[in-house]
Amino acid sequence: MDQKNMASNILVIDDGEIDNIIFEKVVKRVMSNSRIDACSDARSAIAKLMHISKTEPHLFPDYIFLDLTMPVMDGWDFLEEFRRLNIDPLKQSKIYLLSSSISIKDINRSRTNPLVFDFISKPMNRQKAEAIFEVA
Repeated sequence: MDQKNMASNILVIDDGEIDNIIFEKVVKRVMSNSRIDACSDARSAIAKLMHISKTEPHLFPDYIFLDLTMPVMDGWDFLEEFRRLNIDPLKQSKIYLLSSSISIKDINRSRTNPLVFDFISKPMNRQKAEAIFEVA
């Protein structure tokens, strides 16, 4: 089946409105049937994911793209809360860190976190999206 036409549930968690717009435009070009939801902060994302897992688990995101640097609760705090609350017991989601950070410390920390599938440098572009979603 053509991956571009497969439906995926995607959640992007980023406090940057422009980053979210770019992300959605790029991903929609690669995955036209995807359902993209955005949260501008990690706390509301945790609440949203808990609600989905309890009420509509079939809508749980296939992919979560998480910014590292956000006020109140950063990406690392989100990952810890996500793990602590066992929000995704079936491990349905692939979590990608999507960050403008070029810190080797952040990259290495992401590689050792069992919840993180990969570290992606911002901005999202077509080549990165095609590689993530395995679109030729």
